[in-house]
Amino acid sequence: MNIVTRPELTSSMSRLGTESAFVVLAKARQLESEGKSIIHLEIGEPDFDTPENIVEAGVKALRDGWTHYGPSAGLPEFREAISANVEEWRGTGIEPGEVVVMPGAKPVMFFSILALCEAGDEVLYPDPGFPIYESMINYTGARAVPIPLLPENNFRIDLDQLRSDINDRTKLIILNSPSNITMPREHSDLIIGLEDSVMVGIYPKEENLTFYDKHRKMLDENNSKKSKS
Repeated sequence: MNIVTRPELTSSMSRLGTESAFVVLAKARQLESEGKSIIHLEIGEPDFDTPENIVEAGVKALRDGWTHYGPSAGLPEFREAISANVEEWRGTGIEPGEVVVMPGAKPVMFFSILALCEAGDEVLYPDPGFPIYESMINYTGARAVPIPLLPENNFRIDLDQLRSDINDRTKLIILNSPSNITMPREHSDLIIGLEDSVMVGIYPKEENLTFYDKHRKMLDENNSKKSKS
């Protein structure tokens, strides 16, 4: 009988990349520990501590017993507050049942890509951009196809190039406007006119939700016109 002392990792693990910003952060902190003066540009986080009122609210919640399991989609009261905020801020209705509270953007992106993509599919993503895009696409076995954002084009998407990259295997297009780290806001208009069969994913940063609301309505109108013609 063979006894396995160390389990073998799956082949998909070899395709999972790292968050390079954290690699740079580790090196930067090492230099700081050696007495070097460092200006941190690697991690997208505020340069100040969590505000005192938020700290106190967290401490109060712990003392009040909010230390047990909650609904996987988030507390109903919290989801209702988010829904009301979206309605007030953006003027578009999102029901509390459509709200899912997640610990950051990476799980949302990972679950979406994992649910939609597999070997044989292709996913278009902005490059340069958030390095996790390519890593997650590769992990699923799909082919990551970069959308070049070149300085000579002012980091704008070449729409002709984009259209030529779309084919029958294209399952997902990742658009982020305004992007992390590049791509200007006006590129949100390119979502209109893409092939109907292409599923378009939008990295859900705050600015992008407004972008999505606006263009979801435009897509609905566009599809309605096509169905009548």
